[in-house]
Amino acid sequence: MEKFLKRIEEIAADRKHGARELYRWAVENLLDWVKKRGQSHPQELIPLLAETAKAQPSMAPLLNLVNRVLLAWEEGPQKTQDLLEESLKGEETSTATLVEEGMKVLKGKRIVTLSRSSTLLEVIKALLNRGEKVEILISEGRPLMGGVATARLFRDMGIEVTLCTDGLIFSLVQEGDVVALGADAITPQSLVNRCGTYPLALVARDRGVPFYTFTDTGKLLPQELVPLFKIEDHDPTEVLKDPHFNIVNYYFDETPLDCITGAVTERGVLTPEDLQRLMGEIKVSPRVKEIEKYLESP
Repeated sequence: MEKFLKRIEEIAADRKHGARELYRWAVENLLDWVKKRGQSHPQELIPLLAETAKAQPSMAPLLNLVNRVLLAWEEGPQKTQDLLEESLKGEETSTATLVEEGMKVLKGKRIVTLSRSSTLLEVIKALLNRGEKVEILISEGRPLMGGVATARLFRDMGIEVTLCTDGLIFSLVQEGDVVALGADAITPQSLVNRCGTYPLALVARDRGVPFYTFTDTGKLLPQELVPLFKIEDHDPTEVLKDPHFNIVNYYFDETPLDCITGAVTERGVLTPEDLQRLMGEIKVSPRVKEIEKYLESP
């Protein structure tokens, strides 16, 4: 059990990768556990899933993964193993479909974005592979400068990149044709993404610039799973190493769904109403309450 918890700790400590990468690592970890210990140590299931949920509680794919494993476990370890193996395969298929939808939205457009989204990156790569010109405006992404790292990645791909400060990007939105971002979660109320997304959405709406989130539907979080969801306050020294200040360091903010134009998904471009309908159709295991209870215990 210790090695599986160690892998979860690594997921929890990761500050460089997006939700898709962390999700894959979590699936692989759970799959390894099911194959090696699931049959003989079923009592480890709830603690392992609870720690998985706690690792990155603002990332919906991990919370949905916990729910789907609970549902599959009702039919036994083999069913759970099948689910996890299919999750890895299905991710590749859904990404390919999403990329095709995304290219329709972004072709010929100057893109405004924040930080790194692995899903958006796949769409941009596909556009380049088809000989399309891509221009990007991106902000620096404090405190860890994620936007700078992403800008360098785009530059190395041969893309024309404009980099600006986090505060300036709101004044430059109208220089783009479309705002395109990833997502860490979508709840029935809001889009959860890197801080700055909410004001960027408000400015884009005011300036008449379309605003899309690029995400697979695995990031849709039904209301019953929202109690597991949490936006954490991170290490204050990432902002400033000075004990004389009360420092707030949230990585994510919440943007009301009525502020976005739509979500580019493997099911096509969905409106906020479409997203809410799909979330209402997701089946939730009653054992999610056990996860909540575990996380609330000292």
